[in-house]
Amino acid sequence: MSAANPFVESSRRGGVVAGFDGSDRAREAIRWAAAEAAHRRRPLLLVHAHLTAVTSAWGTVAAPGWGAAAVFDDTPLLRQAEEQVCAAAQECRRLEPGLDVETQVVAGRAAPILLEAARTVDADLLVVGRSGPGVLPRTVIGCTATGLVHQADQPVVAVHSGPVDRSGPVVVGVDGTAETITALQFASAYADRHGCELRPVHQDVDTLLAHSERAQLLVVRDRGHGVVHRAVFGSVSRAALSRASCSVAVVPNVPVSV
Repeated sequence: MSAANPFVESSRRGGVVAGFDGSDRAREAIRWAAAEAAHRRRPLLLVHAHLTAVTSAWGTVAAPGWGAAAVFDDTPLLRQAEEQVCAAAQECRRLEPGLDVETQVVAGRAAPILLEAARTVDADLLVVGRSGPGVLPRTVIGCTATGLVHQADQPVVAVHSGPVDRSGPVVVGVDGTAETITALQFASAYADRHGCELRPVHQDVDTLLAHSERAQLLVVRDRGHGVVHRAVFGSVSRAALSRASCSVAVVPNVPVSV
């Protein structure tokens, strides 16, 4: 990203930030984000990370390894990104009339851009897309949801791109310790908003994955501090993101907006 923060000028504070790259999985993610923002009565910020290698002062880019001659004007790519995210915003407004939706197109890698957006506007939630079970989960422009959850200050929801039972329960991993309270609070608030069952289960990988087959959302906490916590809970969140059969929310072990 450039030194200037493009999100400082946003009039929105709080709400939901969603990554978008024009893919089918990203469209699923922004639909989920729009519905959640409407339920929370909060604004939605759609962020399109427009990937270029090196952006010059003249609006051109040169891809590393292509040589100095391989310089091209990125204006058409930028225009396409703007058209895509504007169309996505229109779809969100159509699905959720009255929803406050803002868009941003920013040149750079997706993960740092999304993290910067979420931190700058003090987002309640960061939403990205993910592939189905057995496929490495990826967000916009090829960065991984796994990389985001360990750096974000707010819960990260990786939206499942396949069929999901919307009448299914919200499954949350618990282990009897105080560290899972935040995840339980997040899951409970979501279940209350959406009028669905809350189902706490023991936070081990096999149990969580089995329950995810009939769930609409699986909630796990992010890894804690220390080697043991990182090994145990980091592996749980990674397994959930890569193998769960539903959308996954990873909640940091800090106070969050539920």
